[in-house]
Amino acid sequence: MSTRVSQTQAPRSVKFDPVLAEAVAERLARGLHPTLIAMQLKAMADEVVVAAYVREAEKNPFFRGAMAQADALKKRDWILKVQRKSWQIQEHPREIERTGPLAPEDFRKLYYANQRPVIITGLVDDWPAMNRWGPDYFDARIGADTLVEVQKGRSKLSSFEENKVRLAKKVELREVTNALRSDNQSNDLYMTAYNGAENRAALDPIWTDFPPIPGYIDTSNEAGGFLWIGPAGTITPFHHDLTNNLLIQVKGRKRVHMVPNWEESRMRTRKAWFSDWTLEDIKAAGDKAPLIMETVIEPGDALFIPVGWWHHIESLDVSYSVLFTNFTWANDFTNAFMSGQ
Repeated sequence: MSTRVSQTQAPRSVKFDPVLAEAVAERLARGLHPTLIAMQLKAMADEVVVAAYVREAEKNPFFRGAMAQADALKKRDWILKVQRKSWQIQEHPREIERTGPLAPEDFRKLYYANQRPVIITGLVDDWPAMNRWGPDYFDARIGADTLVEVQKGRSKLSSFEENKVRLAKKVELREVTNALRSDNQSNDLYMTAYNGAENRAALDPIWTDFPPIPGYIDTSNEAGGFLWIGPAGTITPFHHDLTNNLLIQVKGRKRVHMVPNWEESRMRTRKAWFSDWTLEDIKAAGDKAPLIMETVIEPGDALFIPVGWWHHIESLDVSYSVLFTNFTWANDFTNAFMSGQ
């Protein structure tokens, strides 16, 4: 027989149920009316008991403090929804603009300051890397027996990007160049930006092949730039970075899917900057999916990825890319993210 509780009293005669309390609090935080909460939880408890839990939650100073923060987040989500709706007014909201060479000041005003992605051509046509880079050149210039760090064994883990520390392995360069010579698609072996610090000295012989871009990149930092090198089939799943990025495609093609940073509430965020969305699921989700943009970058293309913009990248061919973050303009967002300021 269920225990009935007075509607004007807390359920003191009923043993406190933390599972029910959490279910009630979660629904209150989402703004559901107490009557609807009672209907949803009728399998867990009598409606009078649920009503009493609602009253207790609403009086609890800890819950009230949490709700004040929830209200602030609702305001923030509203602003992001306004951004989403405004973005969709433009003629081609799912296209990433492509333009010829831009003067640094034009790039800053039109894209960097406005946090709009863009593909710029003609910035690196004079890079020696555009003609030189390839397996034979790397073996001869760097040395086939030189030890380099890569991400190895990625195909064995679904969460390979989150496990990059575990997957970091030292191999001879010839293992990388042999993979680049293969016609097989593979996500197992990839030299990424994460390996940059370990590889800087080993790859020094090719560093002058991709000089910083005057006006865009801070040329006082001679060591700027991160390399992404691997066979066709390498994948970087949906995530966002804590900096603005300029991704230069040297050889091969990459398919890029991007989601604006104002779609945060739709991105099923995991561990701060990863997403539970797979590319297949996000394409099949219809109206529930965030706005997704797709493009292919080719040799010579420079893709600007604004800070906080989600991206999924797949190499369609054997691929050589350089990533810059040391812009001449402010790009120090990481500390603000970590400190919550």
